[in-house]
Amino acid sequence: MKFAIVGCGAIAEAHATAILANDEATLTAGVDPDEVARRKAAKEWDCATFASIDDMLKETEVDAACVCTPPAHHRQITEQLLRSGAHVLCEKPLAPSPADAQALVEFAKRTGRELMVSSKYRYVGDLREARELIRQGQIGRPVYGEVTFCAQIPAGEKWTVHPSVSGGGVVMDNACHAFDVLAEALDEPISSIRAAFGQRTVSAEVEDTAEVQFRTESGTLGRVALSWTYFTKDLDYLMVQGTEGALRVGWTGGLVRKHGEREWTSFGSGYNKRTAFANLLEDFVEHARNGQRQENLEHAVRAVELIEHIYRAEQTGLWQDAQATV
Repeated sequence: MKFAIVGCGAIAEAHATAILANDEATLTAGVDPDEVARRKAAKEWDCATFASIDDMLKETEVDAACVCTPPAHHRQITEQLLRSGAHVLCEKPLAPSPADAQALVEFAKRTGRELMVSSKYRYVGDLREARELIRQGQIGRPVYGEVTFCAQIPAGEKWTVHPSVSGGGVVMDNACHAFDVLAEALDEPISSIRAAFGQRTVSAEVEDTAEVQFRTESGTLGRVALSWTYFTKDLDYLMVQGTEGALRVGWTGGLVRKHGEREWTSFGSGYNKRTAFANLLEDFVEHARNGQRQENLEHAVRAVELIEHIYRAEQTGLWQDAQATV
């Protein structure tokens, strides 16, 4: 399967590595309006490069493309690629608004091409194992869940702080990942949300720290912490408390313990970005050949809906009804 990568920035490198390591994929083209980015891509990926999708399509045909551009461009670029006959693996979020995200889903259906979103955390082995432990009843019924994605990132030097192209700040950037993790762990819809944003130290235009509280349909409570500006010493990015025990998933592995036990039992091998992207690409190639994966798209649209609810909740300071509407 011949691939193009559209947008040759930092995240594109992870997609390129996965493509180059996959025996059923070939990296044929890189597309970026920036000449420096094109030269770097040509050298590192050993592929042809183009300043635009139009230029690429005049010179070569591709079977699939990874869209690694800022979110504001996702809909236009993805539609153009789908229209050309290419399957598309789009970086998160699928689009900055639920309406645009749903429009892309409908457009993909009409073209008959595969559209997936790069939900890498759904392909992390430790999270899949955690999901099975929870479903087996190892910690009883979940009553509280927490996700933490906090780090000191020089976001002020990136396009992420310009809302006209990013769609928002750290919430738009990382909430999709948080909701993917929660979906794997809790396996039930979020019904309401409350949110607060911290001081804007990276940029005056977008939020760089967010605290989100949520409630699921069954009454499970939880918290999501997102930040570009502070680092947490906690090595766990997921914690779930249940009626009979607790479970944690971190960057170096997972831990589970029943109430009354003194020792934690370890599981998993830790987070590996390269492996997650490799598993994601393998799944995408399989579904591109066998048919559209609707479940992935439903999760992708729902994540954008929840992001919109976070922004509304922060503006009002009140709990926001977050039932699915699209």
